This record gives sequence, C-alpha cells and structure tokens, in this order.
Amino acid sequence: MTDTTDDAVREWEAHVYEFLDEPIPDAIRAHAATTVGDILCAAVAGSAVPGVDAVEATGEFGDGPATVLGTDRTTTPEAAALCNGAAAIAQETDEGHDTGGHVGAGIVAGGLAAAEAADVHGSTFVDACTRSYELCVRLERAIFAMKARLNEATPWLLRDPHSTWTVVGPALTAAQCFGATADELRETFRIAANLAVLSMHDPYDEGPPARNFTAGFSAQVGVSAARTALAGLTGSESAIGAVYDPFDAMLPDSEFADSFESLGERWEITRNYFKPYPSCRYTHPPLDALRAAVERDRASTVEPAGSGGETRRRIDPAAIESIEIETFANATDMSNPTPESFTAAKFSTPYVLARYLRSGELGLSHFTPDAIADPTVRELAERVRLVGSERFEDAFPEKWGAAATVRLADGTVHSGERSFPTGDHRDPMDEAALRTRQRELLLEGLSETETTAALDAITTVDDRPVREITDALRSETA
Repeated sequence: MTDTTDDAVREWEAHVYEFLDEPIPDAIRAHAATTVGDILCAAVAGSAVPGVDAVEATGEFGDGPATVLGTDRTTTPEAAALCNGAAAIAQETDEGHDTGGHVGAGIVAGGLAAAEAADVHGSTFVDACTRSYELCVRLERAIFAMKARLNEATPWLLRDPHSTWTVVGPALTAAQCFGATADELRETFRIAANLAVLSMHDPYDEGPPARNFTAGFSAQVGVSAARTALAGLTGSESAIGAVYDPFDAMLPDSEFADSFESLGERWEITRNYFKPYPSCRYTHPPLDALRAAVERDRASTVEPAGSGGETRRRIDPAAIESIEIETFANATDMSNPTPESFTAAKFSTPYVLARYLRSGELGLSHFTPDAIADPTVRELAERVRLVGSERFEDAFPEKWGAAATVRLADGTVHSGERSFPTGDHRDPMDEAALRTRQRELLLEGLSETETTAALDAITTVDDRPVREITDALRSETA
C-alpha cells in the first residue's frame, strides 16, 4: 500500500488509496449490487435509442472480449465502455445521488468492460464499483462547486459538463478489475483525476445523440487511463495539488479534505435514488407534487393504471386552466413546453406533466415522436408555469422538493407538495416496483425470453462471474 507519510501524497489523497484496499461490508455490497444491476438494465434500454443503436451496430471498433449490452456484438473494452456509457444515460433511467449527479453510470458501464475482459467474479466487480462510487461522490461535490464558478464566467460554454468524476470512476473500477497493484491504483487515480470530458454545450432542447456520448467518452477515457497506468505511465502529483488544493477554499470548513476521512464509515451509495419515471430527475418532484394534487381528488375520474390492478384518479386535461409548479432553481430550467426531440422531452417538465395527465402514467413509450407531437399534450404543456421558490431552494440539494397548484376552469383549485421525489433513499421504491421497472427497461433491448434470463442475472450480479452476466444481457435478435 502507498506510504501515506510520503510528502508527495496529501492527507486526503492517502485516504483514497487506503480505502481502495478496504473490504466492503455485506449490507453495503447488497445495496451496491442492486445499483449495479439497475444501471445494467438502463444500458440495455439505452441500446435501442436512435443514434446510440446506430453507433453500436456500425462503429468500426475492432474485435475484443467486451460486450455491447443489448446487442450481439463484442469489441474492445474501450469501445464497449463508450457504447455502454452512452446507452446507460440515453433513456434518462440511470440512478443518481442526492447531491445531484449521476455517479454510477460511467463507473458500471466503463468498469463492466474491464471486468469482462479480465474475467473477474461479480463480487469483485461490485466491490470495485462501490469503492469508485464513494470516491466519485466526494469528487463530484467539489467539481460542482468549480462548475458553478466556471458557468458564471462562461455560461454559454460549459453549461452542464460531464467532468472529472465520470473519468475517475470507470478508471478506478477498471484498474481494480484488471488487478492493479497499489502503486498502479495510485497512478490510475492521478492520471484520471487530471482528466475531464467536458460538453462544451449540452443542448437539452435540441437533444442530439451526441449528448449521450459525452458520458460514453468519459467511460472510454477512464478505461484507457487504467490501461496506461498498468503499462507504466505515472500520473501528475503536481496536478493533484494545483487542481484539488483550492477545493478546500471553495468549500466551507475544509469540507473537501474532511469528506475523504469518512471513507469506509459514511457510505454515500446508500443515499442514491432509482428513477420511477424515464425523464430528468428535476422533472420528478413536480410530477410527484402534481400526482399528490390530482390523485387524491375524489371528483376526478377513476381509470385503470395498468396490469397491477391499481387505479389512478385523473382530471380531464381540457378542464385545466393552469398548472403552477414551485420548486428549486435548477429545476426551473426544465421549462420548454414544446420539445421537438426524444431527449428534449425528457428534460421538459411541462411535457412530462402534460403527458402524465393525458395518459395517466409516464413510461418509455411516451417519448416517441408521435407521443411528443400529441396536440392535446402540447396545448396542456403551454399551461404549465415553473416558479423558483426560496423555501425549496434553501432545502436543495439535501431535499429536492416541489409544490403543484392546479386550477380548473370552474374555479376549483387542487394542490400537492413533495419534499423529495419517489425513489429517493428516504422514499425508496419497493422491490416489486423496482423489478417491474427493470423488466420494462430490459424489454427495450431484449426479447421476452432473453429478459427473463437477464432479470435473473442482474438480481444475482455479485454471485456469479461477470461473463455470465454479460452473456445474459446480449441480444440475439437485435
């Protein structure tokens, strides 16, 4: 293990390397295994997204042992990380952490390719993902602080960058799966921590497939960083100081350095969330607040909600005069009422709310071109207004809250409020709901028969070799 008394190794950095050698408690691994399995489902679903599917099918990447999920193709670990990393975020169904970022997608998508190439066991892969997740949440907080300052200076240039933690995560996961020594893990971290994949402009309104590949490139770069460290490349110690030392001044009360002292004690992965709706997480608090308003209204019509026998109360969209959403500042950016593309619709709260009111649910099928162009939905979306609220802003990011006020043409007013959305670690989805959602995701890329086997694989991800898992996530009908 790295000598933590070395002057070249900062105290917070020493905590990183010590943690990479620590065992993972069983309860933490169990939650991490659920997280890994859920991200794999998201990647399979994303393999069917236009743009992603074309690259996966026709990209000239070369032969290799790593699976492109949801397809019948194998390629190099770097190329598989690119494709699976893009697919994992494409449907907006990947998990996230309550600090605001999507930590797990790159870690799992990039690390999976290395784990498969190295033929490791699922428990080794899950442990590697868990360690990387804990480190990346702590880096993410600092990067978000830096991003805010960059955006003040160049708001047109760095709108929503995928940044260093999305490279460090897959790099460290890959290196652990490749069997890196302690010194090689140190150099992997230093190489990856000096890299960032930035989206110069992240056009949610336009929503081109290139947006998804920003995450894919991060995963690919991470795997390459691990490869170079194992080949003998050394990272930059001076860059660690020049880039990361200022974070202590940017964050209050030595929060940056102190956060690494809690490694192995405070498990951030247990504070993540799983998405019940396939849209940007910022659209979820408004949707849950809207549901709290309209579904408890006894005057609304009652209609079946699906095969589970559950019923939902619905209000006739034509009777709605306006919908006002109060929420935190970041969520008010999701205000485009007329999205023109798949991705733009997933980042549009007016569309998400209007589509839910029109259909009584929100699923993958509600983001097709025909669904987005529905004139009833478009008209209703124009009646949605997002308003920043000081009380919700003050609680963010610890809580992601929203309040909905629905005014009907007859003067009736319905209101609802949520402090945090469904799927949050304080209001988790139950196992049955999670499995139903995962089945829906897998069916986007696999056949019925393949989905049955895939569900078994992702629910036992830490109890079998990784290659058995990837075999179950291939599609022979793609």
